[in-house]
Amino acid sequence: MDTKRFFRYLAPNLVTLASLTFGMCSLVASVQGRFADAAWFVVFSVLTDKLDGFVARLVKGTSEFGVQLDSFADFLNFGVAPAALWYTFHARPDSPLGAGALHAALVGSCFVWVLAVTFRLARYNIVGDDPRCKRIFFGVPTTLMGGLLVVLFLTFLKYGADPSGAPAMADEPRLLGGLRIPAAAWSVWPALVAGGALLMASAVKIPKLGLSRSKVFTAFIFLNVIVGYAAGATRHLPELLCFDATLWVAGSIVWGIFNGEMRGLKPPAIFPKTDRPASQLPLRPEEDALPDDDEEEVGHPDVPGTAPASK
Repeated sequence: MDTKRFFRYLAPNLVTLASLTFGMCSLVASVQGRFADAAWFVVFSVLTDKLDGFVARLVKGTSEFGVQLDSFADFLNFGVAPAALWYTFHARPDSPLGAGALHAALVGSCFVWVLAVTFRLARYNIVGDDPRCKRIFFGVPTTLMGGLLVVLFLTFLKYGADPSGAPAMADEPRLLGGLRIPAAAWSVWPALVAGGALLMASAVKIPKLGLSRSKVFTAFIFLNVIVGYAAGATRHLPELLCFDATLWVAGSIVWGIFNGEMRGLKPPAIFPKTDRPASQLPLRPEEDALPDDDEEEVGHPDVPGTAPASK
């Protein structure tokens, strides 16, 4: 591969690796107790996750390797990192979810969240090229749902729902004025996480950005995207990001229910409709590459040229 072509394919993957790095930084910040930082790192992952596809199309550097790398990054950034943030935040004894049934519900919802992210990414990898997926996503994308719950987490922190009572982001502009969220509001968090997991694994229709037939609506969407990037990059106004993301998810679900064309659209199947012959089933790499020890020693009596060796 020539140098120019190499860097053309490398460029979008470097953006993906940057996104993955933010996810790892989020894990470190969660373990260290820097919960607002951990949440913002996930937001940074959302912003860079959207950029790698744009860069790949811009330089014509789309590759199968990039697709798989992006999927692994999404699993960490929007599956493991948010679940780790929510668990470590509420593992503190002063949290309403620190013990008892609510703590068990939190642990269970975090497990379900990671499983739902895994299912969502695996499903998209095998059906993403289906013509039915050209204009829409089936199920809320992990980027969108992970980002939504993380900015909601930041909004809770900003407006006073830290169980320790310590102020969070007190120097930021407050679009919601003097709103004060009580610490008891965290009791609903396991339900929110489980609901988000359900939406990711569901077949709700979420339109892809930039595909509206209305130029006015498209301009409005991209204006909100620009504002979102500015707010996320500067670590300001999580409540605005939360409002935009919630409005998009809720509006998309309603649109999918009442739009005649979308209502009758079924998601692609994730399992084969017919069984393939055993000879066509793929082998695991290690099975394909490494011979069995006994077979190597005694040979295959049914294969010419490999008569059993005498012991």
